[in-house]
Amino acid sequence: MSYLVLLALVAGPLVLVLVARADRRRRSFDDSYVGEVVERWTTTETGTHGPTTSYRMRIRTDDGCELTVHVDGVTYRRLSTGDRVMRTPATRRPVRLKRMP
Repeated sequence: MSYLVLLALVAGPLVLVLVARADRRRRSFDDSYVGEVVERWTTTETGTHGPTTSYRMRIRTDDGCELTVHVDGVTYRRLSTGDRVMRTPATRRPVRLKRMP
């Protein structure tokens, strides 16, 4: 009986964390927005496998919200401050809106 209690105490919080992460990930895949890049920055952390760089952007959406978005290095280099961007549920990262002639 004590092993069952120990298992519940160890596995319970782990299951809750996994469910919360899965829900957050699901909600982020459903996000869609149109806005403008207002800020971009990088952070570098040194771990056991050497330095890793994280790329982030702050986007002000057309409805007035500000989002902080984690992007990959390619997207970070393609987009700059002031670019109009959009993200749909079908895309993983924001993409630049094409300018109308």
